[in-house]
Amino acid sequence: MEKSSSYPNYSSEFGFKNRRNPYAFNGPSTSNDPEMKRKKRVAAYNMFAKEAKVKASVNQSFKWIKAKFSYIRYSL
Repeated sequence: MEKSSSYPNYSSEFGFKNRRNPYAFNGPSTSNDPEMKRKKRVAAYNMFAKEAKVKASVNQSFKWIKAKFSYIRYSL
């Protein structure tokens, strides 16, 4: 039985090392586009503002509940 011969004329790299990839995981690269950077930054600021509003609302709700229970407990 004859051994299987390798293919010396073919490379296993297929030329992928030298090729630039313009796409990141989530889409095209925006590293050079200042308008996209600004939009991302503004979106992040808006998200922080929303988180702060939700946190403040939850905090006020707990304070209201605590005040009601304290009033009921100590008013009797």
